[in-house]
Amino acid sequence: MAEDHGKATQAAVRERNLTTALQLVLSGDGSATRAAIARRTGLTSATVSSLLAGLIADGLVVEGSLAESTGGKRATTLRVDADRNVLLSVIVQPGLVRGAVLNLLGDVVATVSQRTETPGALDDVRSVVRRLSAATTARVAAVGVQVPGIADGGLIRESVQLGWVDVDLGRELSGIVSAPVHLVNDADAEAIADYAVSDEFGANQLFVSLSTGVGAAVIVDGDVLAGAAHRAGEIGHVPVLFGDDAPVCACGNRGCLEELVSVTSLLGLPHGTDLESVDVAALAVQPESRQRIAEGARILARALLMLGAALDVPNVVLGGAAPKLGPEFIAHLRSEAARHPVRAAMPLSFRYAKTALEQPFRGAAQYALQSTLGVSWAR
Repeated sequence: MAEDHGKATQAAVRERNLTTALQLVLSGDGSATRAAIARRTGLTSATVSSLLAGLIADGLVVEGSLAESTGGKRATTLRVDADRNVLLSVIVQPGLVRGAVLNLLGDVVATVSQRTETPGALDDVRSVVRRLSAATTARVAAVGVQVPGIADGGLIRESVQLGWVDVDLGRELSGIVSAPVHLVNDADAEAIADYAVSDEFGANQLFVSLSTGVGAAVIVDGDVLAGAAHRAGEIGHVPVLFGDDAPVCACGNRGCLEELVSVTSLLGLPHGTDLESVDVAALAVQPESRQRIAEGARILARALLMLGAALDVPNVVLGGAAPKLGPEFIAHLRSEAARHPVRAAMPLSFRYAKTALEQPFRGAAQYALQSTLGVSWAR
């Protein structure tokens, strides 16, 4: 028994060291060497060489050019084999399923999209994954699927927008690709992607995604909180207006935050509108939209004051389609939050997400990369 435990411990240590070595190669951007990794980790040269031999054999790392001389024999640089292994990133929305093939450096190699007649049709999701698989000859290391709902392992516990309850999406896709499938909530995915490229707000942030729905992700000390039942940040269906005249939400309740401050609601668009097919910026400056945007910002700011105080997270990042609303919306949020300061709580700061529009596939891919290989793209 003790011998088995010792072997298990040794295997765990080696796995951790492999992950560390791969992360250093990935972060080194082609400049890492065996000697540098040995210095950073405190491992022996023989151990590092053994680890790198395993990573090279697995097709994750390749040797590059010779490094600059430091007085002795020039070392050989190491880099991630970006194209031999790829990631599939899929974004599921009510009116659209789209996806991308990304190499291990996070660069998009190919994209596909498919309009949907029925929100949440699994055939559309499977079709996009098949098309992505056919678009690459590389080995698929992992699949990340971003959904507007509660992701718990391979299950989507609930997605009001897609009409899903306890959908085993991992099983639905398992026959298409042999790689592990990792599901992630859309707000969490966007938060992961944005946090990886920006340190403007530090390690404690509240990421709020506004599109056809409303969701949030809480980042504390650099980690996204899952919550007791993987439901942290599910703020969209919390009622904030009450009474018989409060608007009816798609979930059946009245006065939900999503019904009042989603981008579709702010622009007066029908539920489930494919926001990729409309000019959000042009609609946002229309007089009737500006009135709804001002009122929605007032409601959202007050809800976020409560969240910010409860979590002691003063920095709010707005993602999804929110950046397309332009400077007026975020100005309303700042003004409303400043008008109602919360005693004993830090004042809220707001900014738009940096990656939500330009690199939409990066979050789910980053999540899949971290979940499968244990490494992340450097900030």
